[in-house]
Order: sequence, then C-alpha cells, then structure tokens
Amino acid sequence: MSIENKDVAGPVFYRLTVKAVREETADAKSFVFSPERGEDELFRYTPGQFLSFRVPYGNGTIIRSYSFSSAPGADPDMRICVKRVKDGRGSNWFNDHLGPGARIEATLPAGRFVLRDSKAPLFLIAGGSGITPCLALIKQVLLGTRRRVRLIYANRDAASIIYREELDNLERRFPDRLECKHRLDDTHGFLTPDTITSLANGWREADFYICGPAPLMDMAEETLGNNLGDQAFITTERFISPDDDAAPAPPATNQSALIDAFRVTLDGHDHTIPYVAGMTLLQAALKAGVDAPVSCAEGHCGTCMAALKSGKVEMTSTKALSKRNLERGYILACQSRPAASEPLWLNFDL
Repeated sequence: MSIENKDVAGPVFYRLTVKAVREETADAKSFVFSPERGEDELFRYTPGQFLSFRVPYGNGTIIRSYSFSSAPGADPDMRICVKRVKDGRGSNWFNDHLGPGARIEATLPAGRFVLRDSKAPLFLIAGGSGITPCLALIKQVLLGTRRRVRLIYANRDAASIIYREELDNLERRFPDRLECKHRLDDTHGFLTPDTITSLANGWREADFYICGPAPLMDMAEETLGNNLGDQAFITTERFISPDDDAAPAPPATNQSALIDAFRVTLDGHDHTIPYVAGMTLLQAALKAGVDAPVSCAEGHCGTCMAALKSGKVEMTSTKALSKRNLERGYILACQSRPAASEPLWLNFDL
C-alpha cells in the first residue's frame, strides 16, 4: 500500500519486503525486494532505472537512490546493490541493518538511464558500484537483441569487482557479443582519457553509457564528447549523496512570484502551471496534477531533469547535472525557481 507523503507535492512511497541479501564484495551487498501484495504491476521497471528509499536517520529520515542490477526477463525479482561509502548515512544503514524479512519504503521505479530505440552497439564505462545499472542494460541487450557490447569497468583491485561472477558468466555465454575490459587501479593505474580513447576506437557509432564516481564520469564524458562530437549519444547516471557535503544554502527567493504561471511539455502535451512564490517548479507542476517525473525530489538523482526552453531559473543545487547537460540548457525542476519575469517553459521530453 502507498504511504501518504507529508510534503505539499513530492514523491509517494510504498512498502517493500527484503527477500534476500547477498554479500558481493567486502563493502557491497545486493538486496532483493518484493512489493506488497497487489502492487507488483506498479513496480514494473525498465533496466537502468532505480528506486529511491526512505531511510531512518536520527529522529527523521533521509532519501537515497539505488539502481536496479536486475532486468525483467533475466531476473525473477527486483535487485539493487549498495556499496558502503565512508561516513555514508544511507549506504552504511543498508549494509548494517537491512536483512531478510525487513520492510522499507521506496518510490516507484524512475530514471532516464535506459536504452533508447537503437540498433547501435552498446559501449559502457563503469566505476565501482556504477556497474549496477550497467549490468541491467547489458542483460537487456544480450537477451533481447543482437547488439554488440563492450564494457570498461574500473575498480581499486580484483577484490572490489562487484558482480564479477555474473559478468564472467555472461561473457562466456555471449563470447561474440560481450567484451569486459577490467581496469584495476593497483595493476593498470587509474583509467585515463588515452585508455578510453583507445578502447572506444572502432565504436564511434555506439550508444555510450557512463556510471560511477563523479570524477570518472566527468573525465569519460568529456573525452568521448571531444573525440566523437556533439552528435554522439552519451548518457550518464549520477547520484549525488549529501553524506559528506554541507546542505546548500537556500536560493535568494524573490518576495514576489515574478510569474503567475509557466508552461510544461510532458509526453507531447503542453500544460499551463499556476505558480506560487517559494515553490520549486516541480512542486508547482505536481500540485497542478501534472505527472512530472519525480523520485528523490532533493536534487540527488536527476529524475526531474528538463530542458529550459525559455525563461530564467535559479537552482539550489546542480550537482546531479553533468557539465554537458548544463551546457545544453538542462535544469533540475526540483531545484529550480523562477529568476525573471519573462515567460518560462520547461520540456521534460528530452
């Protein structure tokens, strides 16, 4: 059953039961979930998506997002992987306290790190727990298409490789279509632009997916963009954990609303959204009954990314957006408020 959200407008949470927990490495575990009776249909998901969980912390809760490593058609149940982060409030709670039979609250599946309708080869770059959504995409491609796949997977050392056995099995099963290129810091050194350029040689027409630590993603995205040009299909998945960051200062919201309404394009339809001073654009859209994409609603996951077609906004945080996304005029609706009186138009149909 759904759990009513106390916010004016934001994500709705549902209860999941932990079916199983598996240790993948010394600092990472997989968690298998099942929804409450009658809600299986609600939790249908696309490989590459994620769940946002409400995690107990102190006297309240925090929200953390974790990707599916499972894929429908390949796995019977929903599965995520959580790797410990030093001083991480969410990741350590999962690894220390969440066991079989426990219940936890989560949003419905969300996320844009999914395969597009394409016959192009698939080229993935992952670091650490960034393998999680990449593994789901790999399984979807291998089991449902004839596309070739190359994975570059960076880790500290061999013991840190998450899902090593599953990747090895897939590589043996599909030897002509899957190549896994493991890059270990203690053996090969850190992944470099030259290495990425070399391994991407001959894959210019591929669809590129990148997930991992922010510095790796920034470097990989810039390298591919410089080598392949603006027309290359490159998508990233970045979850920004605020565990080690001070909370950003609230925006200097104007006393007046500046605008009375703004335009939203979603699923090919235009909507006029009334606006009240102080609300984020996402809150206003949800309050107006528009089913805008939402998950964490805190600027961590990037689900509510939209193209700013006209107008100006101020954002509390941009950390879930890559440099390339910012250059293309994308914003986070959950972090944005009007910054000028000119007409404002958001397009969620990226």
